[in-house]
Amino acid sequence: MQYKTTNHKQLLGGNMRKSNIFLIWVILISLSTTMSAQIQYERKVVKVPKVQAGEIVLDGKMDEAAWQNAGEANLITNTGYEIFTNKYYREALTEPDYDELYARLLYTEDTLYVFIHIDEIVNDSTNLFWNGKWTGDQVFVGLSNKLGIDYEWDGRWNGNVFTAPDGPLYYLILGDQLSLNGGDTVSVPEGYRGKDGDTLYTKNTFDAYKYARMATVIDTTTGLWNIELAFYNPACKAQGQLGFNLGGSTGSRQSNEEFGDAYAYYSWQPNVKDDPYAIPPIGDELGQIAGYYDPGVSLLVTPTCFAVLQFEGKDEVYVRKEMQVPQVDPAEITFDGKMNEAAWDKAAKVNLITNEGYNIFTNKYYREALAEPDYDELYAKLLWAQDTLYAYIHIDEIVNDSTNLFWNGKWTGDQLFVSISNRLGLDYADEGRWNGNVFTAPNGPLYYIILGDQISLNGGDSSSIPEGYRQYDGDTTWTSDVFDAKKYTRMAVQIDTLTGKWDIELAIYNQAVAMQSAIGFNLGGSTGSRQSNEEFGDAYAYYCWQPNVPDDPYAIPPYGDVLGTYAGYYDPGVSLLVTTDAHAVLHFVKDIESGVEFGGDNSLPVSFTLDQNYPNPFNPSTTIRFNVQKAAPVTMRVYNALGQLVTTLFDNQMLSSGTHLVSWSAKNLSSGIYFYSLEMEGQMITKKMVFLK
Repeated sequence: MQYKTTNHKQLLGGNMRKSNIFLIWVILISLSTTMSAQIQYERKVVKVPKVQAGEIVLDGKMDEAAWQNAGEANLITNTGYEIFTNKYYREALTEPDYDELYARLLYTEDTLYVFIHIDEIVNDSTNLFWNGKWTGDQVFVGLSNKLGIDYEWDGRWNGNVFTAPDGPLYYLILGDQLSLNGGDTVSVPEGYRGKDGDTLYTKNTFDAYKYARMATVIDTTTGLWNIELAFYNPACKAQGQLGFNLGGSTGSRQSNEEFGDAYAYYSWQPNVKDDPYAIPPIGDELGQIAGYYDPGVSLLVTPTCFAVLQFEGKDEVYVRKEMQVPQVDPAEITFDGKMNEAAWDKAAKVNLITNEGYNIFTNKYYREALAEPDYDELYAKLLWAQDTLYAYIHIDEIVNDSTNLFWNGKWTGDQLFVSISNRLGLDYADEGRWNGNVFTAPNGPLYYIILGDQISLNGGDSSSIPEGYRQYDGDTTWTSDVFDAKKYTRMAVQIDTLTGKWDIELAIYNQAVAMQSAIGFNLGGSTGSRQSNEEFGDAYAYYCWQPNVPDDPYAIPPYGDVLGTYAGYYDPGVSLLVTTDAHAVLHFVKDIESGVEFGGDNSLPVSFTLDQNYPNPFNPSTTIRFNVQKAAPVTMRVYNALGQLVTTLFDNQMLSSGTHLVSWSAKNLSSGIYFYSLEMEGQMITKKMVFLK
């Protein structure tokens, strides 16, 4: 199917045209709401460096040294085109009306910095011109930390503003003015309404400047338009990710007088490199969402092609474990608590206690004589489908005179906590600590609590709502009646209290679960027994997967003192019930073998090995896979052809047994031959790689 490049504002220009479009949408609506979720598109990935708070001064000048190493979105530069645009009314155009058009990207905790440089040609048919939406030069900045969902029907062409600040949404910039939908009213879909009658958002109740700051430098005589932005987004955190796109329209006084419209829309993603007017191959599929396809669709109608920004650097508190989770067809999973489907064989492994060793931090409470935790096995397996994380959790608790499976409500027996978050830059609110942070569901950060065959948020107890999460005056408490975990989860269990086996098959809805996306995840709980309850009235041993000291389950992780500042003490429960700072990062890939960008898996290799980097040759980033057969300190370094040290990727870092992936960018180096070496316990392996710009 081919879609003509069409001006959507012309289509929507009159009542009859609006009626026709409405009829088209009636035909398409049942398909369009799920179409984009089914499209498989390989998103562009951009590494974004971290800067310190206060290092960037918003003045529209990009004169800080940090910008020299920034992530890049190059639409039009002297190296070529990465832009999809159209000509509208000017078929004689041979290239877009810009000398340069690019963006640079940096971040700090919960803030994305974007510098956009536009150098538009000024002549008798083009110049910088602003006259409101759809009529002149516009810039759209799309953001989303929920890549598993599309714009709402009511949010298309309107910025999807009711999802701010998380997204998916786009900000609109006209000259020196920043807005969400130009300040126009927006119909609010039912799932986003805060109270009865909340059907419209206006600029008075929804202001872009609550979430963004901006400075501009404009020279209309030369066509220079520089925009420096700071966006608040709670996904901005070391090892976090965020969906991003950039686009807009070219306008001029002449085209406005003649056509009453912007005359050329453009987008960064998707594009055909060095062919700015070529419709990208995915255009046919995107056209089915909107009923037509032009560059505006990829910002105004759907975020399907947003790039993925990966935030580099290390968190000041904790370097998170990263792992890949493979995709599954939901039809392959039957919820019966048995894990007897073949699909689970390829799942990612979260091994707390197995015959391979310990990856668990636990405590003894009242039983100092314990030599090891009271489990024969404790592990989970993970798969994903669009907007859903599947988890199978296997618990084999020892049954004797001091331990057995026992449930008697929160804090008094065996408990399981499953914590997720697609906003790694946001921690639990004070009111949410120990209470599940339930008011953030389904996106998190939050934890679900499982007791036997029951799943809940905060055990069904009421929870105080902090002011920033209240939806209307007097909305101060959430209870199980209005907030039910079963709205977001499905679960099946198999329990045998005689043998101590507790198997849980779980599906968790989260809007960030999608190809190339990532979320924070942790697993933990407590061990309980009738005996300890009778004696102490408490669960006697809390545990967590992350953080841990491999094969030393009772050792306090090195950063325990820092994490303990959140609660005034530190035990394993803190990393699930009080803070998310130690959550692992799950990266969603087609399968573990093909997911080359991220993390690692927990499968136990038989030897210490280093694979050839891929791609090779590379420009500018490459991925290196290696295997560690046991937990040990590991070092990786890169050298140039003269044997000089270029960089140390990690030094004597304790890694768990398994397969690991590390990405490296050489964008600031010269082309040539480089060597990378892996060292562990006196062993060293070195391989050659080639960087070609």
